[in-house]
Amino acid sequence: MAIVTGDRYLEKLVHFVEQQAGPLIDGPLVLKLNPAGLHYVHSRLEALQELENLVSGAPVDYLRAYVSDLGDYRALEQLRRILRLLTSLKVVSVLPPPTRDPTPLSLLPFERLKVLELRGCDLSTSAARGLLELRHTLEKIVCHNSTVSPTLSALSLFCFPLIRFSTP
Repeated sequence: MAIVTGDRYLEKLVHFVEQQAGPLIDGPLVLKLNPAGLHYVHSRLEALQELENLVSGAPVDYLRAYVSDLGDYRALEQLRRILRLLTSLKVVSVLPPPTRDPTPLSLLPFERLKVLELRGCDLSTSAARGLLELRHTLEKIVCHNSTVSPTLSALSLFCFPLIRFSTP
């Protein structure tokens, strides 16, 4: 099976999330992303945020350069709303084990995660952005063939005392 990236990845993700929003939010279905896809989604959501910040004072012609497709803009808004509500997420590398994907992770789009599962992710060089913000909701982190930085391990004692780091 070919790996889908870029805008095609985002289109498929938006379609899937819209179709499965109920089961994803209620919990029986868990969203599974690869690290590169998560990175791309985060970068597009950051661009959306920058655009929203520009809207207040920018002339319309200037904004047209940034918004080439209003449907894309609305799809990103919808995706952001749904991602904020998810309680479970799996980040699974497409690289064959025991190789770990060093792509930096950003969990900033997810505000209510309770369970985070990492498979084949390398967090030893850069910690996942947004993890500290999840300290009030996150209950469990499961790591399979993933490395966690010593800093994150130390922080977990103070910021995440109730979180279990599992490495099955």
